[in-house]
Amino acid sequence: MQKTVIGRLAAAALVVGVVAACGSGTDTGSPPATDAAGGGLAVATESDTVDAAPGDGTCADADGACSLRAAVQEANAAGGGTVTLPAGTYTIGIDGIDEDEGATGDLDITSTVTIEGPEATIDAAGVDRALDVLEGGALTLTGVTVTGGSAQGEGMPASGGGIRNAGELTADGATITGNTAVRAGGGIEAVAGSTTELTGVTLSDNEAGPGPGNGGGLHITESGTVTVTDSMVTGNRAASEGGGLWNDTMSTMTVTGTTISGNTASGAEATMGGGGVFTIGGELTLRDSEVTDNVADGMAGSGGGALNDDGTLVVENTTFSGNTSVRAGGAIEANIGTTEISGTTMTGNSTGDSPGNGGGVHLTGAGTVTLDGGAVTGNMAANQGGGLWNSAPGTMTVTGTDVSGNESPTGPDLYQDGDGTGFTADGEVVPPAGG
Repeated sequence: MQKTVIGRLAAAALVVGVVAACGSGTDTGSPPATDAAGGGLAVATESDTVDAAPGDGTCADADGACSLRAAVQEANAAGGGTVTLPAGTYTIGIDGIDEDEGATGDLDITSTVTIEGPEATIDAAGVDRALDVLEGGALTLTGVTVTGGSAQGEGMPASGGGIRNAGELTADGATITGNTAVRAGGGIEAVAGSTTELTGVTLSDNEAGPGPGNGGGLHITESGTVTVTDSMVTGNRAASEGGGLWNDTMSTMTVTGTTISGNTASGAEATMGGGGVFTIGGELTLRDSEVTDNVADGMAGSGGGALNDDGTLVVENTTFSGNTSVRAGGAIEANIGTTEISGTTMTGNSTGDSPGNGGGVHLTGAGTVTLDGGAVTGNMAANQGGGLWNSAPGTMTVTGTDVSGNESPTGPDLYQDGDGTGFTADGEVVPPAGG
């Protein structure tokens, strides 16, 4: 009789053990991950569920499953952690924007968190943006795809469709695609004072607009730092400025070894555009990159490849080709400010007929443009300056650069505004027209 009772108790214990191990029906069978501070958090369900007790050291929802949201909550509570995502799609399904505890809407990052998963996708499904790095937080994103994010409402909260970064963001091999923002930063919004480092990242098919609609791929708001290295910025759209990338006053953006292609900016005014990149009063450096087939298609849109609006634009060993604008600056529009171009090739760029000046580079107002080395060839302007166009009282200096084979009805490769036959005494261009 005693053996029978013991046998029944053992069987009951086995059943309890199996139920505890399985957790909810969506769990993979792995036990809940623990030790958010150092041991790692292995997500085991694609369901969007909250952690049952954030801070208890165990990633587990009410059914015992470790979800992405629960893992982030535990990592935040522990002061940091690494979240590992198996292959699959993790869809955000809990409504509730403007909440910073990570329980609803986007996944809030308040500590030092790493999310890794080369075959994993975080799909915000239009509920909210996907990830929000708060001030003091730091996110490392490795190999993950972020899509379906939507930054809604008005003003600053309506920025950063995929990711909003107010702290530190490091992305390596990640893809940010198919996100939208009403104000700015369709893919990523870098808030004032933040640091953003993108390496081997794809920013594609994100959109910003219409209020006002800047930085389809990425937007930085004053006094931040952005570094983009060996990346792809393609197919993004901005209702106003910076189809691919947008840099602000007091901010620094450095782009190296990156392809910026097929982006569109649709701002209607002459100071709007920058189909590929846009900077206003900040410092933007492009080096060893390709800027191709970008468009500024607004009524007076300028700078098909890049627009510098009273900032500092440095271009080194970069190729601009196939970029187009409606008003001026098929490749580059310099609206005052300082623009330094060296070792760069500009070919096959064009500007339309409103009025259509500067197929390669157009300078508006009292700015400074220098070109050293490289080539400006095969560009086209519908009106003046197939290659280069300088505006009084601006200064344009060209040294050791091949400027040839550009087309415009006025003839010269280089044109300075005046009576339509050459250059006036205002401003300075070296060499002179046709030189």
